[in-house]
Amino acid sequence: MFARSITLFALLAIVVASDYTAWASPSNDVGIAIYYAKPSQWKSCYLHYSLDGKTWNTVPGDLMARSRRSGYSQFYVSVLPTATKVTFVTTNGEGAWDNNGGRNYVATGAGAYLVDNGSVKPVSLTCQGSPICSGHGTCHADGHCVCQKSWGGESCNRQCPGGSKPCNGHGYCSTSATCVCDAGWASCSGVDCGTSVYTDNQNCGACGVVCQAMPNDASAKCAGGKCLRTCKSGFTLCSDGTCLAKCPEPPLPGCQTYNPNNCVGNNIDTPDSLAANTFQTPKPGSTHYHPSYQAYYRMVGWPSIKYSADRKSATVSINLKQASAHKTDKITYVFNGVSQSSPSKTFDSSFKDTLTIKVVADGTETIELEQVNFIWQNEPLVQHWPNGDYRNGQKGAVVELFMWPHMDVAKECEAIGKAGYLGVKISPTNEYVMSTQPFNNELNPWYFAYQPTSYILEGRGGTRDQLRTMITECRKQGVRVYADAVINHMTGCGNDANWAHRDNHCTTWPGKQTTAANMSPYYTECFDYIPNDNTGLPWMEEFPGAAWQSVDFHCQRALNSWTDPLDLDAGWLTGLTDLNTGRDNVRGRLADYLTQLLGAGFTGFRVDAAKHIKPESLAAIFGNLRRNLGGKLPEDFFCYLEVLTGGEKDMLLCDGSSGYNYGEELVGHLQKQGFDADDIDKIKIWFSPFPNDPNGACGKISRKRLVIENDDSDQQNPGSSSRDMHDKGVILVKTGDIAGHRHFEKQLFDGPNGVNDNANDWPIRLVLSSYWFAENGAMAPPDGKSDCKQCKVTCDGCKTVEYTPAYVYDACGYTKPGYTRVHRDKTIINAMRGWMGLSTNEANSAIGLPDGCN
Repeated sequence: MFARSITLFALLAIVVASDYTAWASPSNDVGIAIYYAKPSQWKSCYLHYSLDGKTWNTVPGDLMARSRRSGYSQFYVSVLPTATKVTFVTTNGEGAWDNNGGRNYVATGAGAYLVDNGSVKPVSLTCQGSPICSGHGTCHADGHCVCQKSWGGESCNRQCPGGSKPCNGHGYCSTSATCVCDAGWASCSGVDCGTSVYTDNQNCGACGVVCQAMPNDASAKCAGGKCLRTCKSGFTLCSDGTCLAKCPEPPLPGCQTYNPNNCVGNNIDTPDSLAANTFQTPKPGSTHYHPSYQAYYRMVGWPSIKYSADRKSATVSINLKQASAHKTDKITYVFNGVSQSSPSKTFDSSFKDTLTIKVVADGTETIELEQVNFIWQNEPLVQHWPNGDYRNGQKGAVVELFMWPHMDVAKECEAIGKAGYLGVKISPTNEYVMSTQPFNNELNPWYFAYQPTSYILEGRGGTRDQLRTMITECRKQGVRVYADAVINHMTGCGNDANWAHRDNHCTTWPGKQTTAANMSPYYTECFDYIPNDNTGLPWMEEFPGAAWQSVDFHCQRALNSWTDPLDLDAGWLTGLTDLNTGRDNVRGRLADYLTQLLGAGFTGFRVDAAKHIKPESLAAIFGNLRRNLGGKLPEDFFCYLEVLTGGEKDMLLCDGSSGYNYGEELVGHLQKQGFDADDIDKIKIWFSPFPNDPNGACGKISRKRLVIENDDSDQQNPGSSSRDMHDKGVILVKTGDIAGHRHFEKQLFDGPNGVNDNANDWPIRLVLSSYWFAENGAMAPPDGKSDCKQCKVTCDGCKTVEYTPAYVYDACGYTKPGYTRVHRDKTIINAMRGWMGLSTNEANSAIGLPDGCN
């Protein structure tokens, strides 16, 4: 097919000889699977092919995925499920081809084939089961069973629920032998696929969505999965399917968008009049309603927790906001299934469960609030090295496991504890933005983790239960866990769940999703051109899962100056919707969130974008936190504030009279909140001038309160130079300089640049373990959630990032590809151990390393 001469060939990695046995496929194998060893210089690999001598598929062909089959992980694979003969070539999609020296490759007969130095050789990948696929399916070319409709399991040995009529005749059996229902059917009443969500008024469109007549309706009927209403006299059926006296205004003409809340002059507050632009969540039965939206159209709330001085008891109080149009005094508060009329309930240390909270209005409509755990429930900390200089958690090295999944962290903590690290800091764990549409050609880039949508603890790393399991396992290994707390802002402007956005070029895009299985709704005021159905007004900032509403945010102002305190505090950093942390209710709500983090098992936290919260507001937030905890911070607690400095360093760190200072000024505000010297030392500053300028705080901030780090995750971005280390450090994933990076990480403990007293200066030091970027240049985490197979909207050009496990039990430090695992480097571990007063000649097994790690 290709006339030009090609000399590039795929070279196989070492493969066990038995894989090249004579082809003896089971008689019921179907399709062809091609396993190909991609040349190392290719970023991607595509299969360009012709089936049975027919037309070739479109250039460059089908994108091949890395094989996940045991023993074949070095290969890229494509499966052609109906093929009996395939002629094929491969390409990297950028002009390089492998066409077998102009002869093309050919595979004939069902089965799996390996490309071997210019030839195609069959390999036997027999399916499970005896007989094959247990007699209830066919064996696919890549060695997995394709089961008959009523059977599931890896070997088709598990029958789907329903007996002679599996899935009630309205679905098929999954690999796990559970029913996957046909369109229009669901398992709402315990009978698999037995409910027609197209016609059932009690389950209209989805289980639990009731289609019933509202006050303005003459009738309501479920048809086609939608609640179709007829209206009473005097009411009109609006475009969202609801009956209103007046329907919302039509969309703006042309490419116009709403701009309801731009700041004027030095004003930073959202006008009180925009409080009317709230309770925007779709109502049950309306077009865009989702069951996870609960009754947010009429009420939102959150729990506050106030501990006794000994933290052996706590009172939980529910803060509830109601829409004026639906306000009622018939409210019931349900704590772990027990109903009461009071919004408060006290618990003591005999309470061992996770607390669930539900609010019921008028006996029917409900919202479920964030779950609560208490500090007394935390797993006791077991210390591997009790003789180390840990100072009850106020000295030690913290490993930043950047974007590691929770369950991988849980497994890794054994090695971290044995090594002697103080703890791990993990990436944000609350609900935040996720999308099925690429952003700048990447699906779910890492910085989505810093765009919160609620404070429900279900981030990209895993569920709340997985988070709690991880913290428990880490504490059993003597490892404290620190959260990444994002409290300055919520999601980026236009990165929300609204289904209709456009820019001034009339480019449109749909709403985004979140990391939570039961997604919280969330809205911003940007790029909107259709008014809200509930209010008839332009959209505004609202995050029902966190109970944030429009007036809780600063008005919209670009952050144009890094030396103007007003801009620093109230500007919208890169378009992120900025919380008005000058308001008392906002400060209290944020302190309640931080209190819940400690109850969930965290020992402390990093505060993201802290320099965009003025010192007085930060002190007030921590004052509320301290009061929530009974008037004193826990003994082993500390937090560190991200105060990134550049030309404004003197204002932020040195000049205590600048009016925006995290040294003397912040200390003064903490003292006004009742903090003593011991608790002030626990509110630390992430010291960005280090290592290039170790005296960058001008001696105005105690080194006990400065947290130092060489490489940090923010600096991995191409072009990022706001924290230039010059020749005093190395950014690993930018440079690939492992030897240089190891040198500076070792120096971090042996004697960091500018140290006066190594035992006592900078007692908290951080080590970053991140991940290498993909060969195609994508910078998203390799946890499988940035794989372009999950893309659904505008997927052309999507740069995929394939799954790589973060935890590998026998890995050493500085491994490739996937995660960097810097913290497993033996040189760094021993330098850290020496700084902590621990022995540096232990066997590998004693410090959590496999044999062979040097």
